[in-house]
Amino acid sequence: MNNKLLKEGFILIAFGVFQVILFLLQFNPILALVGFPLYVVAVKENFVKRMAISYAISVLIIMIIGKSPINFLFLLITFILPICVFLLLQISKTTVMDFATLTAGFLLYQVLVIKAIKILYKIDIIAQLLSILKGMFEGYFKIVGDDKLSDRLVEFLKLLMPGFVIVEAITLALVGYYIVKFVATRVRIQKEFLPFSKLFMPKEVTVGVVVFFILSLFPTTVGAFYVVVSNMIIIFLLLLFIQSLSLIYAVIEEKINSQFIRSWLFTVLIIFGMQFLILMIFIGFLDLILDFKKRKPKRVEL
Repeated sequence: MNNKLLKEGFILIAFGVFQVILFLLQFNPILALVGFPLYVVAVKENFVKRMAISYAISVLIIMIIGKSPINFLFLLITFILPICVFLLLQISKTTVMDFATLTAGFLLYQVLVIKAIKILYKIDIIAQLLSILKGMFEGYFKIVGDDKLSDRLVEFLKLLMPGFVIVEAITLALVGYYIVKFVATRVRIQKEFLPFSKLFMPKEVTVGVVVFFILSLFPTTVGAFYVVVSNMIIIFLLLLFIQSLSLIYAVIEEKINSQFIRSWLFTVLIIFGMQFLILMIFIGFLDLILDFKKRKPKRVEL
């Protein structure tokens, strides 16, 4: 009994302290992924009680370090992802729902974080990012003799920010899903996960890629239609890149037995593939059509 209480106390304190650290480090989404193993352990049993007590511990810490009560509300943002892990492990019954839950969670998390940081720290993340990009572009465009071109390019990138935020949410959701899979298997949570080698995008992705690339040929001015099409293309390109990575991993898994060597080689190939992004996207598109490794499920899985 004492060991069980000690273990429970450790989980509650670790959960609460980590959420405060995440809050104080301005909700860093990469750091949020570090907490996924803890979230999986917390989800295993009594999650609602654990979350409530951990929030109380977090609030107490925030009070001790002298933060104002308004911070208690923003602290709730850090509990979005633990709730998503709970929904994935205890409620979701399909792979599509798994990925949709995590993607929606990370998207909501990022949107609220952007707002929270602007209110709490008076920092406009989007404006800062665009300012950095402008500084990078200005030097180049001064060389070619067109100073105003950098301003126009930055304004265009500003219109594409929704697509970039969604791309980041999808990427973090994918990484988060396989972190959850790894930890849940080891703490013996009963849940069927989709191996990365079996990941296959729905047929709607193929249709979407073709349709939006055709639509991109029509707009002649930067209007609402052009912005929507451009953002959708960014998202579909990421899905094609993921498709190509899944195909590559399927080949590696078939040829190499050692998990360590597979993981090491796959990491190297991801880095290498980033240098040939267009080729990787093209491979992903071909795989969607031809299904080289016959991974396409009978039912749409994602």
